[in-house]
Amino acid sequence: MPPQLVFLTFFLGLIAGQNNVALQAGPEIKSIRLLLDGRELAEISQPPWRTNVDLGPSIIPAELVAAGYDAQGNEIARVAQTLNLPRPPAEFVIALQNDAQGTPIAATLRWEHLTAAKPVRSSLTVDKKSIRLDDKASALLPRLDMSHPHLIAAEMSFDGGFRMRRELTVGGTISYTADTQLTAIGVRQLTVTPPAGSTDCFTSAGSPVRVAAVEDSPALVIVVLDPDPREAVRALSKTLNPVAFLNGGAAARHWVPLDRGTRTRLLWPIAKQYKMTSNASALLFPPSKDVDAGDAGLVWLLTRKYAEPIDKSEPRRVADAVGVAGLAAITGANRRAVVLALNRGEDRSMQGGASIRNYLASIGVPLFVWSFTGARPELDDTWGVIDDVSSISKLERAGSRLRAELASQRVAWVAADPVAALRIQPTGRCGITPVSAAR
Repeated sequence: MPPQLVFLTFFLGLIAGQNNVALQAGPEIKSIRLLLDGRELAEISQPPWRTNVDLGPSIIPAELVAAGYDAQGNEIARVAQTLNLPRPPAEFVIALQNDAQGTPIAATLRWEHLTAAKPVRSSLTVDKKSIRLDDKASALLPRLDMSHPHLIAAEMSFDGGFRMRRELTVGGTISYTADTQLTAIGVRQLTVTPPAGSTDCFTSAGSPVRVAAVEDSPALVIVVLDPDPREAVRALSKTLNPVAFLNGGAAARHWVPLDRGTRTRLLWPIAKQYKMTSNASALLFPPSKDVDAGDAGLVWLLTRKYAEPIDKSEPRRVADAVGVAGLAAITGANRRAVVLALNRGEDRSMQGGASIRNYLASIGVPLFVWSFTGARPELDDTWGVIDDVSSISKLERAGSRLRAELASQRVAWVAADPVAALRIQPTGRCGITPVSAAR
């Protein structure tokens, strides 16, 4: 049986900079190396398997790998997790404790949840027989004959219906196989749709990448909007009192529409801080419910106010919210775009706007930045191209550019892991190219 090596630290949100990493390793492992996209970050030479690593100053999609080595320096175990790409709100591992002969004798379920929620149900089975877990989600295992394979399975359920399952096979002569992983990426279709199964469209590290399918998927637009919409109201309806417009804007509900079938969502740059299971902090930004563009246009969307009372002194974390919006936009197989509706308030984000703009470019999410107060040349270095939407006619022009961007996109399913899929190169022979955020 291969030695067990598992992460006890799960990076579920956007992450950069200095971070602690903890792992659990079997007794055969004498050292562990941590690598970020193949670059060594740290080496741990003894238990406890914990260290601090520098993930870099900027948020980038990457793969964090832990490689375990025996006393002779041979790699005998490897585990990985993706960073700054869509992850579930909770993850867990089955951490095994072995005896001196390497036979598992106990198991513990170790989990991380973005808001430190505790599981409402946990279960563990060995060869489909239920094993009782104690209040720390640990259990002694029955005696296992390691000459035969055994299936150890666990489930955890949280409030809201989120459920996870993991399985381990130990013992016997085990052959490991892996299904081909398909990842959805945004592409622009320049000519005809390539045939399914084509290997002529993209390469990765010089090798062809198979395209399983290209789809005209539904579109998702996420708008980062200040919770006080009066600046937008003043710009878009100069002849109306802002309060009157907010209270009676039903007539403007369909002004400046996007294409029917496009889902729109608001994200407010007001962060709510939570303690995760590991005691690390997580900032979550409240989203609205999705609205079909056929039911409401951009004027209605941009003049919505936040449902809860907001203190004027509440810090706005605009750039951080744009990063979260980009991550949400690639969760699922959607054509996608993020819109930032600027205001005059101070941005108290932990990440800078230029860094977040680069992050969205790296994950293939076009970013549109709109200003209700005219040109903002002082923000060009931070946000790049800024569209003036200080009137209905100017918003119509900006909306047309947004519709054209979405219409140009398709979703391609490529045979690559999520990190490699974002780094594939077009061959120029296939009529599709990855979406770039540059405009």
